[in-house]
Amino acid sequence: MVWAYLFLGIITQPSQPSQPVEEQAAPAKDEQARPAKLDKLSKQIAEAAQPANVHFIDAHVLVYSSPGCKGESMKVPITNDETKCERCWDACMKKYSDGSKTHQNTKSLMVVAKSSLPDGWSISLSSNCAGEFDYADPGFQPERVTELGECVSGDFNYFLWNGLPDNVVSSKGLAGKGNTYHIVYSAESSYYFGYQALSNLWAFKHSNQAPGTGYTRLMTCSEPDDLTFIPSFNAPRDLYSHQYKPINKPDVVEKWMASPQAPTEDVVVVIDPDNWLLNSVQKWVYRVEPGHGIGHPAFFHGNALVEKLWKEHLCEVNCDFPVVSVGVPYLVHREDLRKIAPLWKSITKRFRAWFAEDSSRQQEYNSLQPEWSAEMYGWVYACAQLGIRITTKDLQMRDVDGRRPEEQAEKIAMVHIGRIWFPNNFTEGKKWEHTEGRNFAMYGRQVWCKCNYTAGDIIPWPSSGQMPPGMDFQSRKTLQILHSALQEYGPLPDSKFRRKAVNHDQYAWTYD
Repeated sequence: MVWAYLFLGIITQPSQPSQPVEEQAAPAKDEQARPAKLDKLSKQIAEAAQPANVHFIDAHVLVYSSPGCKGESMKVPITNDETKCERCWDACMKKYSDGSKTHQNTKSLMVVAKSSLPDGWSISLSSNCAGEFDYADPGFQPERVTELGECVSGDFNYFLWNGLPDNVVSSKGLAGKGNTYHIVYSAESSYYFGYQALSNLWAFKHSNQAPGTGYTRLMTCSEPDDLTFIPSFNAPRDLYSHQYKPINKPDVVEKWMASPQAPTEDVVVVIDPDNWLLNSVQKWVYRVEPGHGIGHPAFFHGNALVEKLWKEHLCEVNCDFPVVSVGVPYLVHREDLRKIAPLWKSITKRFRAWFAEDSSRQQEYNSLQPEWSAEMYGWVYACAQLGIRITTKDLQMRDVDGRRPEEQAEKIAMVHIGRIWFPNNFTEGKKWEHTEGRNFAMYGRQVWCKCNYTAGDIIPWPSSGQMPPGMDFQSRKTLQILHSALQEYGPLPDSKFRRKAVNHDQYAWTYD
């Protein structure tokens, strides 16, 4: 949630106030003095990106409700993923076209391919739903499927492809022309969102996205702001946002989808301005299909109250469809987003109205943080009502998430930034030390926080010009992007679209 940090903890100055380091030039008096290269920036966004190594294989598995490959059937593409696995299929919580459940009702399968499969491929079978639930041993059956076009009968609830290369995609792709994608986030015109917009753009440009990938900042604002080099869409605010700011996200997405600037790409990747890309999301994009999207597990993932609230109090149609608790990034097909957006907004308002009717409801559902997170539930409930199947995937790391081995962290698609820590033995870090975030002292000395109104001005870049050794992954990537964006684009200009962040109120102030 992009605004959450503004209302958590203490908003502070660094304990030893300091001037921005040498790399941070003072704001230009004349906007025309900003680097001339910015005029051409929007045209350069996708030019340097290189495509991932993609292997096109046109194959699928047909699963049947009866032995001998008879009865009801379901087509499972080779690109199918489940929550706990890739290139796999799980019968739990799925139905055949006649409405009958696939769980305990898959009796045979056949592999069909229009292109060659790699030597040594096979499919393992299991009676456990190992794609949705954790098993110490998935319980694979001893025999594997190894022949194309052969009907294999047996009882199973899960299968897993073996011997496939990375980044397998269907040779036809979505709409018969391959999966293209468009990355978007919603924001307003303010100091808080301004420096994040610069960093978000820099991260996008340097994250190896596929050539031609779209990128748009969706602005809730009455007119375009002065960051004209960032590809943007503007729409006036819904008056409801005066009582609940996050309604801006579904509102501006809905208006964008109904506008002449609506995306033409197959897949839309919805992030937040503080989701800073590190790696290409192309391999995840290729797994999205109409009616099937992807999302990162939300903080309320696994909380039974999410489904209880929906089915008992808010749901009106399709109430048996499972609710999958995800947050940004969301990856969905363009036409699905067109249907999701208005429902996302209306359910968010209905969600908040339901809580407003009875204050005791807040206490019962307090673990869901309903007051602030309503639009997140609006999204997952809209997907459930529309029958859009969502797969959860590990797509981001938050600043406060547990640390991972470097080789694992380097593969993550993006960081959800919030704070920066320096190792305690890096003495220069003391001049930037914060009083906020003491609960995370195990990560080191906190030297930056987006919750601090100095976040866009005082960047803790060491005088040596090098980040100190021993920084954790999230801190290192956050500082690298912050510093690099400032170097490339310069500081935010002084203008009517934002107020100089001399205190919290000015930091958060938005231009309508």
